[in-house]
Amino acid sequence: MRINLPAIVAAISFAFFILEIDQAHSQTYPNGENVEDAHFAHSAVYAEFLGQGLLYSVNYDYRISENLDLRVGFSSWSIPGFFLLIDGSLSFTGFPVMLNYLSGDGDSHFEVGAGFIPSSVSVSGHEIFFGSEVKGQSTEILGTATIGFRLQPRNGGFIFRIGFTPLMSSHSMQMFGGTSVGLGF
Repeated sequence: MRINLPAIVAAISFAFFILEIDQAHSQTYPNGENVEDAHFAHSAVYAEFLGQGLLYSVNYDYRISENLDLRVGFSSWSIPGFFLLIDGSLSFTGFPVMLNYLSGDGDSHFEVGAGFIPSSVSVSGHEIFFGSEVKGQSTEILGTATIGFRLQPRNGGFIFRIGFTPLMSSHSMQMFGGTSVGLGF
């Protein structure tokens, strides 16, 4: 298993930075309502197309506070080689784990986050996957980030996300993007 230590250290450092920002955030909304007394939807489920799951992922998102959330997801897919012009097939299973900061107090948010994706990749034959040669099966922890826009009504309902989602390994960085739809509750 390859561990991308710089990406993990960067993700943890970013998480502490975001926690500090969240603690320093004003404890009242512009309308004078106390943050602790305000109701907002804490949970969300959504499907992300492309993004951290490479093709798709199914995710659960928990709002720790008004501006901070923790995301966990799952992705598993397989593609025949002729589709990717490789000899054999490619299978991927990953578990995106992210900490995101959401700016704004309304329904529209600028979203920025960091995390990691423990993953398993298998190919028939051998191929290069994020700069690593894979023969048979390999496990890797990818680093990831999100910079994007999120529409998530404060009291729940339809969620829409779109963003830039780079993925990093110890050997390379790939530029990705993704879009998500789901429900907050």
